[in-house]
Amino acid sequence: MRRKGGARLTEEALGGVSPELPRRRYDAVLFDMGYTLVHFEPHLPVVFQHALQAAGVERSVDEIKAVIDAAYADLTHDAATATFPATPDHDCETQRTYEREILARLGVGIGPATLEAYAAALESWFRRPGVLRPYPEVLDVLAALLEGGYRLGIVSNWSWNLRQRAAQVELDRFFEVIWASAYAGCNKPHPAIFHQALAQMLPALSPDRALYVGDSYWHDVVGARSAGLDAALLDRHGTANEPDCPVIHDLWGVFDLLGE
Repeated sequence: MRRKGGARLTEEALGGVSPELPRRRYDAVLFDMGYTLVHFEPHLPVVFQHALQAAGVERSVDEIKAVIDAAYADLTHDAATATFPATPDHDCETQRTYEREILARLGVGIGPATLEAYAAALESWFRRPGVLRPYPEVLDVLAALLEGGYRLGIVSNWSWNLRQRAAQVELDRFFEVIWASAYAGCNKPHPAIFHQALAQMLPALSPDRALYVGDSYWHDVVGARSAGLDAALLDRHGTANEPDCPVIHDLWGVFDLLGE
């Protein structure tokens, strides 16, 4: 683990009296999943393009990127306040709604056969080894945080398969809680998803004892703050426009925020 320099007082140096060391700032670090811990290879619009091709649909990567971004924005436009049933059936229907919306925005006729072929191809792609992969520093950072005694969690806008996806890339072993919006019945930035995750970290954590890290200012920083957590924005590409929060450029930057 990275630590700031400076010698620490020892019991021996104080003549056998144990020093009263300052309390660490946080007990836990929680992370977003997509584009914080993991990314897609090939890039997500290319994965969607391959799935569309399997359903007999040809579209450019640029067309697909614009459509998936717009469809997701519509799906989560009221995320700060909206709630929904936290069930696998509702999550499945949400995924199908999203897929239908993508096809409709691309001008594709949405028959049952087209939708089924597209959904099956997309799921097959996401299950391929190496399509979902951790960023290069992630495993070392998580191991160092655990070694330092920090409790770890994932809180992500994700479907019912979040735990399976974390296990797929061997990240599940690091985390005390892996909590998806599908399980929570709400999406970030709704504060309830954060409160639910903290309540499951037994003994339960107070929000002010946790740091949250994610790549979206709106979903991650605003959401975590609304729940009483401190938050940092992960800006891997240097595009953040002077946000009012700590900004890091890879996950090693977390250690500069821990206050040890």
